[in-house]
Amino acid sequence: MSIRTTIVALALAGAALPAAFANSGVTQGAGYRDFQYHATNSTKTRAEVQQELETFRKNPVTADGGKIVNTEIGFVGPQHSSAFQGGALVHTDKLPHNTPKPSLVMSDADKRLQRELYSR
Repeated sequence: MSIRTTIVALALAGAALPAAFANSGVTQGAGYRDFQYHATNSTKTRAEVQQELETFRKNPVTADGGKIVNTEIGFVGPQHSSAFQGGALVHTDKLPHNTPKPSLVMSDADKRLQRELYSR
């Protein structure tokens, strides 16, 4: 066998090597490394789960107040709403209105971190 044939054979073997080990370390299902399924027991019966699904299908509202819609949007988040009642503007939604406003003041550590991140 000539040296040229040997080099071509080694090049082809080297090119195929990464593809041969592409799935190493991946366990079943999700495609994530070290992902494992664990069986869990439920306290609900099958009938209770099916009833819960039917109830959700009639009114597809999530726990945070968002609504799942059958359009290309897919999800509509909860919106703030207000109305005039008794001459005053009051909130008519169920979202919390006591959250603190964000601060734009940066500490020295935050400024250093930002400079490090954007200087790369």
